[in-house]
Amino acid sequence: MTSQLTITSVEKLQPEIISKTKTFKNKIGIYVSLNKTQKSTEELLKKSGIDTSKLFFIDCVSKEKVREDVLHIPPEDLDMLSTAIQTFIKDIPGDKFMIIDALSTLLIYNNENKVAKFVQEITEYASENQVYVVAFSPKTQGEELLNKIFNFFDKVEKK
Repeated sequence: MTSQLTITSVEKLQPEIISKTKTFKNKIGIYVSLNKTQKSTEELLKKSGIDTSKLFFIDCVSKEKVREDVLHIPPEDLDMLSTAIQTFIKDIPGDKFMIIDALSTLLIYNNENKVAKFVQEITEYASENQVYVVAFSPKTQGEELLNKIFNFFDKVEKK
């Protein structure tokens, strides 16, 4: 299995993300942050005992660049986000994973079909490159989108 979509309540979203991230202990990862800034995401992960030194952050929330090692990409620029993800995947050696929090957040800035195309692109690219992808989405949003993207994932969990 190379990809998983986890649909959960808003209240359980952060604990689920933390729990899943912990399972990738010794791997290098990409964390695409769509609902929290990189800084607050990293603080939450560190408080939960996760070593963030092996995580590359793509922050789609912050408006200004705070750190050189964090990419800031506007959530409406899915082409740039897809290119950045593919570049990271290509440039990172060894076993790797990718976490995408709150996929449905993209619907605020993009139409459903554009988001579905983006999800298809990155899951296919990740699969071709043996990258484990875990995407999260709150239950309450984007039901139509979720129906369009179910098939792009090897496994779908509802928690």
